[in-house]
Amino acid sequence: MKFFFQTLMLVSIILLLTQCETMETTSSDPALPSANGGTVNVDGTIFYPDTADTIYVVGDGDQIIGAGGKNCKYVVENGGSMTAHSGDSNQYLIKSGGQFRGFTHPATNCVITFEAGAVVEQEQMGAGTVFKPAM
Repeated sequence: MKFFFQTLMLVSIILLLTQCETMETTSSDPALPSANGGTVNVDGTIFYPDTADTIYVVGDGDQIIGAGGKNCKYVVENGGSMTAHSGDSNQYLIKSGGQFRGFTHPATNCVITFEAGAVVEQEQMGAGTVFKPAM
């Protein structure tokens, strides 16, 4: 009987682990540019992109977690979401209906511009990030 419960537990754990999502990063995701530069239309979720001179467009239902890199532009459209940011000299445009949820991450010379109607949670501390409304 003990063997039965041990086997049942092992099978249950294996089944649970097969349901977990894996993290895709820029180095292994074929949808992302292998070299720096270009434009990426996010489809689903991208974790921790770390490229240079790249434009990311985050549409309805899509998200980026841990937006980083250098000299990148991130455009979060209505229904898109971005959580956390870092990097150097990045620009973020949060359009009406888009969401930006900031955390205190190391960021240098980053500017977050947001339109009226955008959901923006500004971090309470951390240097290197400027928030400003779109003109």
